[in-house]
Amino acid sequence: MAHTQVPPHAPDRARWLPHVQLGWESRNARWWWLGAAGAVVVAAGAAMAAWGMFPVDLHGPTHNAGIMAPTCGLTRSVVASFRGDMAMAWRYNPAGLLIAAVSVGTLARMVAGALAGRGPVLRVRPGRIGWIVFGLALVALEVRQQGQADLLMTTGLH
Repeated sequence: MAHTQVPPHAPDRARWLPHVQLGWESRNARWWWLGAAGAVVVAAGAAMAAWGMFPVDLHGPTHNAGIMAPTCGLTRSVVASFRGDMAMAWRYNPAGLLIAAVSVGTLARMVAGALAGRGPVLRVRPGRIGWIVFGLALVALEVRQQGQADLLMTTGLH
């Protein structure tokens, strides 16, 4: 696991506290992969929203046993988001709303950066508190998704 580099003279609280910085970067090529990933999610999500889900089973081996992962329902949630049904997206997986929004944002950033020659960059160093909150959020999502097992084991959106 990679650790954030903190200068040796920094106070101990710097290792614990999150740090968020918004800036501009003229080297747009550095972040092309993020825009490309956003483009794939937007294209696949829009295609599935228009023509239906792909006939591919992406479930892990524990899914059929009724054990849900935090990612269960994520694809259906993203598709419901692109259909404009935010309530259904939330029911399938709240993280799908975040994935859809971030994907559209990174795609827009890539296009704007290509046109302008530079783009906004959000740098986040979560610190120890951020990683703890992230871990607790994953546990909470796991518990929530297990409570939605009956819905998540259905065939879903068409």
